[in-house]
Amino acid sequence: MRTVLPFNDHWLFSPADIPGNAPDSAFEAVTLPHTNIALPHHNFDNMEYQFISTYRKRFRLPEPRNGRRVYLDFDGAMIACTVSLNGQTLGDHEGGFTPFSFDITDYLKEDGENLLVVQLDSTERPDIPPYGGVVDYLTFGGIYRDVWLRYVEPVHIADVFVRTYAVLTDNARTEVDVFIQNQSNNSASAQLSVAINEGN
Repeated sequence: MRTVLPFNDHWLFSPADIPGNAPDSAFEAVTLPHTNIALPHHNFDNMEYQFISTYRKRFRLPEPRNGRRVYLDFDGAMIACTVSLNGQTLGDHEGGFTPFSFDITDYLKEDGENLLVVQLDSTERPDIPPYGGVVDYLTFGGIYRDVWLRYVEPVHIADVFVRTYAVLTDNARTEVDVFIQNQSNNSASAQLSVAINEGN
């Protein structure tokens, strides 16, 4: 059974690159979504939000895994980050406008406290769009969208991609790609159905 739980509360934040062994007292308590610095509506230098910061969260699993995989889903973090759990690096993500996920199952302490750390780089980098060219807007910084904890069965829907064609004609059609992931040690068969609801 799939369960998706909000994960925005009880974070800690520091506007600095803080080592993993630093005490929690080096941080301030925040709730996501969060900006790395509060700025006025006008008359500020965009360099003010361009720095590396650290987010930290201590947590216990809110419900038992019961054999399920556990994912951490970020809706957006500006602009690049490295995420680690209990001292193990889960991976990197570059780009502040796209969501990203990490499978945290293998690094979880199921019956104890876990330490999640996000090192966030909010500097304008030419290797990460939209930078590298002319940009006429500001991106700011921070984990500025929601974060979720997602439990899924070992065989689960990993992604869905929907394409529409000729939507303004009488021959409108939709194609749907559904990606199934099997993270168990056994082969499995699954039934998949896709429904399109029109109107009500």
